[in-house]
Amino acid sequence: MSALVIAELFAQPGRGDDVAQLLLDILGESLKHEGCEDIRILRDQADADHVTGLTQWTQAHNYTDYLAWRTANGFTATFEAMMTRPLVIHYYDQIYHGRGLHAEDQRTEK
Repeated sequence: MSALVIAELFAQPGRGDDVAQLLLDILGESLKHEGCEDIRILRDQADADHVTGLTQWTQAHNYTDYLAWRTANGFTATFEAMMTRPLVIHYYDQIYHGRGLHAEDQRTEK
């Protein structure tokens, strides 16, 4: 069963764009990391300085291995310098996933 990982980044005021861009810049490497199945970068509509990574990994340890690799290469420190508090990480098992009627891949052109 895949593990869903939510990593919340709380940027310093006005640094949300910088945090989001850095996540986008490293996306290619991240998607190639062992066990990575899916990555979504999200931004809170009410707080542009609250950026979240919603990721899916074959197993939870794949994400912890990934984070250790990023930390060893100094990337975690780069993020921490732009944040107001430490990274918040949650691990979830997916119980259900369904696509709604208006999901883009289920629309038909008229």
